[in-house]
Amino acid sequence: MGSQVTTKRGDSGETRALSGEVYSKSHPIFMACGDVDAVRAGIAALRLKLQLDDSEQAKEASEFLFWLLHVCFLIGSQCNDPLNKKPEYRNRDIGAAQLEALETFQAKVEAQVELPKFFIVSASNELAAMTDILCTDVRRLERSIVVLKETLPGFDTTVLLPFINRLSDTISVSYTHLRAHETDS
Repeated sequence: MGSQVTTKRGDSGETRALSGEVYSKSHPIFMACGDVDAVRAGIAALRLKLQLDDSEQAKEASEFLFWLLHVCFLIGSQCNDPLNKKPEYRNRDIGAAQLEALETFQAKVEAQVELPKFFIVSASNELAAMTDILCTDVRRLERSIVVLKETLPGFDTTVLLPFINRLSDTISVSYTHLRAHETDS
């Protein structure tokens, strides 16, 4: 009986992108897609942790992270078909509305915390550590998207790169906020 998951198409070290083209699994397309997966998984884990907290602040952050989970699929499809060869699989990209929503959330978080004037060496609690890891993954994704853009100059990152850069900033601010306000469990 055949597997519902395993196709064996990737056994040679190659796989198919949304465009239908076959590339090495080490191609920048798939490196960026893997980094999107890491960010998405980090967002999901952080959201689950926040859902254990009944505060209004945690609920708002959880809703924001739920929105970001959906945004990850847009980012992933942009990275998987960077030249938009199959627009039917990439029917929506990161746009001005997503960037504005992200910046609005970041401004709200920044208004709630005074940012330190020094580098924070380590997280003081589990939630802050999870946020720190997520921030690191977002920064890795940003570098992967830059490499993909350099590999395929036709990849339009006009809004995508500013969004990822702001996401890194937002996660970093959230990290500072969580470090300062959550008690150790």
